[in-house]
Amino acid sequence: MSRRFIGPLHKFITKPAHSKNFPINPVEWLPSKEVAHKPYKQPGSQRWEIFAQRAITIEPKETVTLELGLGVRMRKGWCPVSLGQGIQASGCILQGGGGVFENTEDIVVTILNDSDSVVVINEGDPLCLVAHTQRSRPVS
Repeated sequence: MSRRFIGPLHKFITKPAHSKNFPINPVEWLPSKEVAHKPYKQPGSQRWEIFAQRAITIEPKETVTLELGLGVRMRKGWCPVSLGQGIQASGCILQGGGGVFENTEDIVVTILNDSDSVVVINEGDPLCLVAHTQRSRPVS
């Protein structure tokens, strides 16, 4: 009978405890429960799809300011906001940089109709996408 040396058993290796003051996730999302069309978090990502809560009509060269029904708390990074493809195709753009750079209870966006025609967004239509990134912020 032969004995093989297996090596020392490492009984004292432990995983480091994470402090409750510094959570692993750098962002906390605060979806509103008081909206008809709730924001939808896309599985496996830090990306939310936001829907129009009411029918919106934007006249040419006019703006509309909307609360999205989604808040955010961030330890680091920022949240870019982009309009849905259908709204972009109609000639609308976001004013104010298109991003969230600080904690907020409800993200507010201003949409400018930069076209010469009226833009209608129906209630429940996809409005925009909000994501979280730790990449450097764009220069204003």
